[in-house]
Amino acid sequence: MEEDAGEGEGEVEIRDWAGMPSDALFAVFGKLDVADILTGAGRACRAWRRLADGDPALWRRLDMTHHGDILETEEAEAMARAAVDRAAGTLQSFCADTFVTDALLSYISGRAPSLKSLQLSLCDEVSNEALAEAVKGFPQLEELEITFCSLNSNVCELVGRACPQLKSFRLNERWTILQRGFAAFEGMDDDTGALGIASSMPELRDLQLIGNNLTNTGLAAILDHCPRLESLDVRRCCNLQMDDALRSKCARIGNLRLPRDPISDFKYRAYLTISDDYPGGSDIEVDMYDDLLDVVTDDEDADFDDMDDYIDGVGSDADMYDDVFDDV
Repeated sequence: MEEDAGEGEGEVEIRDWAGMPSDALFAVFGKLDVADILTGAGRACRAWRRLADGDPALWRRLDMTHHGDILETEEAEAMARAAVDRAAGTLQSFCADTFVTDALLSYISGRAPSLKSLQLSLCDEVSNEALAEAVKGFPQLEELEITFCSLNSNVCELVGRACPQLKSFRLNERWTILQRGFAAFEGMDDDTGALGIASSMPELRDLQLIGNNLTNTGLAAILDHCPRLESLDVRRCCNLQMDDALRSKCARIGNLRLPRDPISDFKYRAYLTISDDYPGGSDIEVDMYDDLLDVVTDDEDADFDDMDDYIDGVGSDADMYDDVFDDV
């Protein structure tokens, strides 16, 4: 009996990963990002590929916030298009940075009528005109975040008119030290966006306008015409003068962040210039090289050696990418 037990202990258990229950496999795939599924897990075997290619529910929420940092722009855009196609009209959330272009935004707009959340950051290739046109295809949109993109406040009213169900709007911009120094001079204030918000977004609950050029007049208009507003963030809005009248209007806001409040909890703080006028950081430009990893990985201990290894791995799979997108 002992010999039999010994022989049993030496046996290697062979698992049939292809035969995993579909609900368990779906849960596993749900933990992977778009690139991992399209170029890895989704190609492992016939059963896994069937799930990756044939179940739109797997692609309803697409988070591609770091793909632009580890892939070429064209490659990341091709993956995004492939993922949108697999959602088959059921896409509800799309989040990405750096690689999004006017063309990609238009592509999504024509294929995601159920989109409820759109988050874009650091996208310099998206124009006001393209965004204004794209949101017409998102009538159910409830959340829109635009952080440090090549867009400006002129788009606010057009967004509000096209998306009547919008409840969360974030339009964050960067102020340089020079801009802050001359903020009081004519031409550095602009209430266009604020007035657009006030006139077209009555259902807003959450509003973030970090670094915006609005003045007291614009903020007062928002507070008067957005009665459901619960959260307001106007940090780094250098033109605002928080006098008694404005503070009184803000008193009903449960979560209020004022111009001089610390910026330390803002995800993209590494891209802001910080001075003594606004507590919460140093007097010099933040070290972009180190802090960019904090934004991408949320891991302060991460180093670029790991990232280089990942990039090398991606590069070695070039042939695999070609196979994946032959029919896209």
